[in-house]
Amino acid sequence: MNIKSLILGSAAALVAAPAMAADLPVAEPVDYVKVCDAYGAGYHFIPGTDTCLKIGGYVRAEAQFTERFARADNKFEIWSRGLVTVTAKEETELGTLVSFIEIQGDTDASGIEMTKAWLSLGGMYAGYITSASVVDHVGGMYLGDFDLGDQTVGAIGYNADLGNGVSAHIAIENEIVEGASAVVGGIEAGQSMPAVAARIKVDQAWGSASLGAVVRQVNYNNAATDSDLGFAVAAGITGKFDALTAALNAVYSEGALGYTAWVGGEDALAGSLSDVWSISGMLKYAFADNAYGLVAAGYGEYDGVGATPDYDEWQITAEVGYTPVKNFTVKAAVLYKDRDSVVAANDLESWEGKIRLQRDF
Repeated sequence: MNIKSLILGSAAALVAAPAMAADLPVAEPVDYVKVCDAYGAGYHFIPGTDTCLKIGGYVRAEAQFTERFARADNKFEIWSRGLVTVTAKEETELGTLVSFIEIQGDTDASGIEMTKAWLSLGGMYAGYITSASVVDHVGGMYLGDFDLGDQTVGAIGYNADLGNGVSAHIAIENEIVEGASAVVGGIEAGQSMPAVAARIKVDQAWGSASLGAVVRQVNYNNAATDSDLGFAVAAGITGKFDALTAALNAVYSEGALGYTAWVGGEDALAGSLSDVWSISGMLKYAFADNAYGLVAAGYGEYDGVGATPDYDEWQITAEVGYTPVKNFTVKAAVLYKDRDSVVAANDLESWEGKIRLQRDF
C-alpha cells in the first residue's frame, strides 16, 4: 500500500463515519434523583413520581451491667441494634398521603422484625403504630415503663390538628392484655371487640401537656361471668425553663394493666379487676447544646386479684449524654429499683447500669 492509497482510504472512512453514527441508538437522558424540600431535610423524589422518600434510622451499641440473682444470669452484656425507617409522602386532593415502615434487629434477639408499619391520608391512619393513648415519656433510657400507652398495636384512628398547638387523637386498637396466661386455663377469652384509645395534647413554647385514656372489654373465659370494662388514664406535663426541662407523669389503670408496662400482674380474674397507679418525674439540664444530665424517679403500686401478690415499687435513675459530633451520641445511665411485696420472696432490690453509643442517620 502506497501513501496515496492510505490517504484516500482514511478520507473515505471520515466521510462514512457520520452516516454510521446516525444509525446508532441515542441514549435517553438520565432522570436524576431530585431533592424534595416540602417535608424537611432528607427527602428525595422517587424518579418519575410525585412521591418523596426518606430513609433514616440508627445503629446502637450498648454495654449493660445488671445484678446477678442466679448463677445462670448474665451480669455483663454487650449488644447492638440496627433500626431502619422508610417514610414516603405525597400530596393529594384529600391531604398528605404517608406510609411508614420501621424494621429493627437486635443481636440479643432472634431475627429481624417489622416494629412499625402504618399509612395515613390526611388525619386518618391505619396499621401497626404506637397506641393513641400514649402520654409524654419521662426518664431518658430508663423509667419509660411508668408511661401509659408506650406500646405498638394494630389500630385505625384519626389525628386532628385543632390549631394553636392543640391536637386530638382517637383510635380503635387491638387490646394489650396483661397476664393472660399467668393462671392455669388463662384469665380472659379472645378479643371480641377492640379497645378505644384517645389523647388530647397541647404543644407550646413553654412545653407540653397531654391527657390520654384507653377503655377495653375484659372478656372472661368463663361464659357464665359477665364481661367487665377495663380502663387506664394518664396525664403528663413538661415544662421548659431555658436550659432546664421538668416533667411529671401520673397513671391509673383498672383492668387494663397491659398499657402500663412496669407492672407484672394480671388484668382480671373471676369477675374482679386488678388496679395499678404510678407517678414519675424528671429534671433534665442542658449543660451545652450537645451535653445534658438528668435525674428521674418513679413510684407505683399494684393491687391484684390474680396469682401475682400485691407489691409496690420505686425506681430512681441518673443519666448523662454527650454529642461530640453531629449524629453521634454517647450516653451513660444508672438505675436503682426497690420492690416490696406482700410475699417476702418476691421482694427485689437491684442496680443496673448501661453505656450507649448511637449513630443516627
